[in-house]
Amino acid sequence: MIETRRDRRIAARQAQILDAAAHVFSQKGYQNATTKEIAEVADVSEGTLYNYFANKRDLLIGVARAYADEIMADMAIIQPEGYEDYLAQFMANRFRRGRERRLFMVFLYESRWNEDVRRYYVEEAMHHIIAQTEQNIRDLIAQGTLRDVDPTIAARTMSATIMGFAALFELGITVNHSSPELLGTQVTDILWNGLRNQEENGRES
Repeated sequence: MIETRRDRRIAARQAQILDAAAHVFSQKGYQNATTKEIAEVADVSEGTLYNYFANKRDLLIGVARAYADEIMADMAIIQPEGYEDYLAQFMANRFRRGRERRLFMVFLYESRWNEDVRRYYVEEAMHHIIAQTEQNIRDLIAQGTLRDVDPTIAARTMSATIMGFAALFELGITVNHSSPELLGTQVTDILWNGLRNQEENGRES
């Protein structure tokens, strides 16, 4: 299907509104955010917003999908020298995005009693990301790059690590003098090589 100028204009306006929604949600939470404020941040009228999204729930779904798409795009464009380098770059990308961390905390908090937040954030974003990570791990096991571990547990370990750091950062528990790149490398080293002394591993093998 050929994309027309009108299609591009609609997509750009939708992206503009979703970016504003993500900003407001990250600052105020889902419950306290209003479509009026989102429209103001997007620099459009509230009526224009409703031409693209039926209600606040639709905006939430759009933000969740955009969140998942952004992470999937990051996974696709990384050009690593090997899987360890890939994982380090992916971790660094996740660690450097402050608004994404705030959205994670907002959605985690809201999902306890808001079914829409739980359903659309978890199902539209997290399940999709974890499933893709799990498939990547399965492929790498089949290629012999990774040892034969449980892909389901491995994918969730990686996701839990990223989400755990997001929670720590938002609680103000940071790592001093560590850039996202350095932190990504250090966390990857622990995931990749474990905590055991390598000399001890060598003596046992």
